[in-house]
Amino acid sequence: MKLIEQMKNEDLGGVLLYNFTLGYGQPVPIEIYDYVLPLLFSECFTSHILSVSTYQECVVETLKEDPALFDDIRNQLEALKQLTNRTLGLAVVNRIMAFETIAQQVCGITQPSSILPFNEAIRLGEWFKQLTLEEMIKPFSHQTKKIVILDGETLGDDIDLTVFKKLGQLTIYPASTQEEAIQRIADAHYVLVNKVVLDEQVLKNAPHLEYIGLFATGLNNIDLNYCQNHQITVKNVSGYSTDIVAQHTFALLLYLYEKMAYYDHYVQSGDYCHSLSFSHFGMPFNELSGKTWGIIGLGQIGCQVAKIAEAFGCHVIYYSTSGKNHHDHYQQVPFYTLLEQSDIVSIHAPLNEQTYHLFNGKAFAHMKRTAYLINVGRGPIIDEIELAFALKHHLIAGAGLDVLETEPMTKDNPLLPLCDSQHLVITPHSAWAAVETRNRLVQFAFSNLKAFIEENVE
Repeated sequence: MKLIEQMKNEDLGGVLLYNFTLGYGQPVPIEIYDYVLPLLFSECFTSHILSVSTYQECVVETLKEDPALFDDIRNQLEALKQLTNRTLGLAVVNRIMAFETIAQQVCGITQPSSILPFNEAIRLGEWFKQLTLEEMIKPFSHQTKKIVILDGETLGDDIDLTVFKKLGQLTIYPASTQEEAIQRIADAHYVLVNKVVLDEQVLKNAPHLEYIGLFATGLNNIDLNYCQNHQITVKNVSGYSTDIVAQHTFALLLYLYEKMAYYDHYVQSGDYCHSLSFSHFGMPFNELSGKTWGIIGLGQIGCQVAKIAEAFGCHVIYYSTSGKNHHDHYQQVPFYTLLEQSDIVSIHAPLNEQTYHLFNGKAFAHMKRTAYLINVGRGPIIDEIELAFALKHHLIAGAGLDVLETEPMTKDNPLLPLCDSQHLVITPHSAWAAVETRNRLVQFAFSNLKAFIEENVE
């Protein structure tokens, strides 16, 4: 629609066609004009004409910025032809162009005129002179590749995913089961996903699939072996949520550590209105300063938590679940040593064979009874049955969880009856979900796909 509105400037169109005909250097078959003005009225296309050597190169650069341009022109070609015909007619009336029949073919020629040169139009004429009509219109047979987002609602309805329209023909599904995914990606070239499992049973039904982009860091829901064997590129996003997950770690801890639920209820119940004292000491709490904070997994998020913990005056120690992370500033200790020494333990590790049910009955037995456990890593790192037992029998003071073994939470989860907000607080996997973080995630995923397309433009 924007292109049609631009092309209604018939005076400018006449000047462009005049200059194009000059560049062509000989009578121009009239059917060629149908494709000239739509290109010359495209700011994206014309911005590259003088910086590249060939028409083909200009097409490639244009597709990088606006993959849908040639599709849009093809889909609106009949309306655009009418505008071109009107423009040609006006050019004849203004005596800057004329038509003659050569070998039974109507062709456009220029008339003497003082019109100033328009270099982009002249260059396009020079290019088209060297091409057959088939070569000229080849880009207009280009089919915009299909992009499918399988679970858009996992990013929230306040996040705009339509930015991906710039890269292809976009379809967004709020959510998809594996069975639904089989049909939905059958003709897709690019798939974007957060949590839907894309295993061989799903992927083998997508013969055109070139790229899977994740709205996440973890790759555990993608069959990487299948993708590698079938030349499907898989790209995740990392580092987008470091600040907010660290922030949420302290939100969980401080809510528990300072007994916020109790004191909030005390005021809201009206009991404070009847107090004889300006303060209330119903549930004692402690300072963080001087406490030992044990970190499980000293990656980007773990390091950020360590930095903040130090600002509170904590002594930081850590355990590397992979054995690969080493930090000169913080003391690395064995797992059970960390549990025995720490007043607060926070989990920032990935889920793998080494971390699955790392926190079990034996682990809780090694922790201080005054210790608090925070998990913003992955749910199955904690054995929830054993955690429920530890909380119920006061083996630890409390736990703050943003992740669970099964998400969403099931009604038979052993922790659900213990959620009293004083010893246990659970948030619904929302530690990563600040508005800024989700927007950043989408932008990173967009940039990943854009880079892949630009690297693979034919």
